[in-house]
Amino acid sequence: MYSWRVTKYDPLKRDVEGNYLDHEEWTDFSDVGTKVSIEEYLKTEQNYINAIRSFMDEIGLDRVYINALEQWSDEVRNQQAKEFLSKIWIGKLVTIQEIQELAKLTLRNAIWCKLGFKKQFFVHFGEDYYMYIGASRDCKKAIDAATKSGLFVEKFNTPY
Repeated sequence: MYSWRVTKYDPLKRDVEGNYLDHEEWTDFSDVGTKVSIEEYLKTEQNYINAIRSFMDEIGLDRVYINALEQWSDEVRNQQAKEFLSKIWIGKLVTIQEIQELAKLTLRNAIWCKLGFKKQFFVHFGEDYYMYIGASRDCKKAIDAATKSGLFVEKFNTPY
């Protein structure tokens, strides 16, 4: 399985241990209005969602399973996602539209989830806007698309 860390963080700004050094960088949806404009945030969020779709397209998938799911009620309420999430459960096979909504809610800290399809694909998120993607083959087109959008794709074994 190939595995990558996909982020908005430039790897050149990491120390030798991999810690990101730019402490002025925004890392969370709660930074909107202080460290990042809503427009810049939404653009970055969409780049992450597009990256997931690019990897799935290259593998030939249009659905994945929810392998793990956690919800934080206050944030679910803030994102007005209660109705959507009432139709979501661990083990459900979700469509690309649902995947996009799940990714958005995860990036906005309303939920946390792990998505995957057998031994072909996975995507999940860490803290501070880190995303981890794995695929059964090297996805050069998806990597190129993510990179062109401004994201950084690094070979990386998921910590989860």
